[in-house]
Amino acid sequence: MSTFFKALDTSEGQVHVLTKTRWLGFVPLPHTSVTPRSAGDLKRLGTFIKWTSNDHATLSTLHDAVVRLVEQIGISGLVEIGNSVKMTARVAKTLGGSWQDIIKQAAEDGAAFPVPHDVLQYIKGFM
Repeated sequence: MSTFFKALDTSEGQVHVLTKTRWLGFVPLPHTSVTPRSAGDLKRLGTFIKWTSNDHATLSTLHDAVVRLVEQIGISGLVEIGNSVKMTARVAKTLGGSWQDIIKQAAEDGAAFPVPHDVLQYIKGFM
């Protein structure tokens, strides 16, 4: 089982980034959880990213990318990205296609998404 951890000090407080191949130790679910140290902020600022890959090297790269993203835009910025992905997924469900296709088309039209394409391709969803 692959596990990666990084504690960060941000302007919004301490943040823990944890990437694992399994949820609760036995359910195969590659994911990254980004949580504030303060339990009171967990519901508002916690993010759970599900990945399509459980490869050790890929998860390591994805973990590092999420850490860099939190360092750049903060934990609340990551929550907003998750909200954007969820909303785009709803639009894609209505119109057909995938949310990744909609983000790719928006980028081609000049509306760049803050998450690099090499990371987006592995995102299964946000919770």
